[in-house]
Amino acid sequence: MKAYTGRGDLGITSLYSGERVAKTHPRVEACGDIDELNSVLGAVISTFPAEKSDLKAEAEHIQSVLFVAGAFLSTTPDSQESGSVDSVAEAETEFLERAIDRMEGELPRLKEFVLPGGHFSAALAHIARTVCRRAERHVVALAPQPCEGKAYGELTSLIMFLNRLSSYLFVAARSLNRLHGVQEAQWKRPGQDYLSPG
Repeated sequence: MKAYTGRGDLGITSLYSGERVAKTHPRVEACGDIDELNSVLGAVISTFPAEKSDLKAEAEHIQSVLFVAGAFLSTTPDSQESGSVDSVAEAETEFLERAIDRMEGELPRLKEFVLPGGHFSAALAHIARTVCRRAERHVVALAPQPCEGKAYGELTSLIMFLNRLSSYLFVAARSLNRLHGVQEAQWKRPGQDYLSPG
């Protein structure tokens, strides 16, 4: 398979389900966010110490789930392909919740806001978190507007997963700072402690 086809040179691309749409289409935007998130997560993984194979396996599992999410978003609900593409299983959200609980159990209780950053791996995890939040917003924009307490239709499980993934990435950033012995920077009111007097 060639790396290029030229079919997208005029700003039009194909969804998995076959439709040709503009590259600015909301569904393409959401797919792009998922792809970007997966790539940033790959950068996070590249910083893991070699002995942390368990963390690598966990993060690569999440990357695989994001591939499922991308295929699902690339398929319109009323297309012939929709029956052959699964959404993200609810069990994947539970997987993230267990991972969050495990990491939080090893971290000091958070009493203040922390600034994104610290060790390079943690800073990348924070970037992944913000990309995840954007992906979540764009996926929500594809869903029918829910009433209070009602689901987002077929996108519900994916939205839940992305919501939990952003929490996972925040806790992972804290955990990576702890792993590397880097103190988290706490938020302080601007003008009080960051700037030297005079």
